[in-house]
Amino acid sequence: MTYLDYSDSDFYIAIKHLLLENGRKVELNRGDFLCHQGEMTSNLGLLVSGALKYSRTLTNGNERIVSFAFTGDLVGNYSCMRHHAPCLLDIVAIESSVVFHLPLEQIDVAIEPAFRIKLAEALCYQLLKSAVEDSYHSPEERYLALTERFPDIHNRMTNRTIASYLGITPESLSRLRKRLLTRQP
Repeated sequence: MTYLDYSDSDFYIAIKHLLLENGRKVELNRGDFLCHQGEMTSNLGLLVSGALKYSRTLTNGNERIVSFAFTGDLVGNYSCMRHHAPCLLDIVAIESSVVFHLPLEQIDVAIEPAFRIKLAEALCYQLLKSAVEDSYHSPEERYLALTERFPDIHNRMTNRTIASYLGITPESLSRLRKRLLTRQP
């Protein structure tokens, strides 16, 4: 399982510079929302520090975390913005975070149309890849991929948050971690 890193792509570099130079700086404390599920938003952002979770409140009131964003990631509900639809997910800070963001309309005016297409393709690919991996890989494989990408993940978020992302209980995560530690040489 690999993470799509587009940070050296021409479209990412152009959007990153645009957001850093012209974007509005938003400082978030842990628990602050960047976007609420069901809310209309048009801002695309660059997470310059911290971490965010993308989650949805289920009909039973439980939260299901579907993704994370970390420093350097573009953040926002891009496809919802493109279709002028309400956000499908909450985007919430899981630690103190800083985002620079701009309305999509300003980004569209400032960057080449080819970059917008590359951005949409990259985000679409990441979404499809994530959906396939979520259904194909076990929670253990997804946990290993997450800890490989972010070795300090347990210092940055609770077991409950990680377990929600994996679709397991915190107790199952504790057993999984214990099992992995006993396998280590």
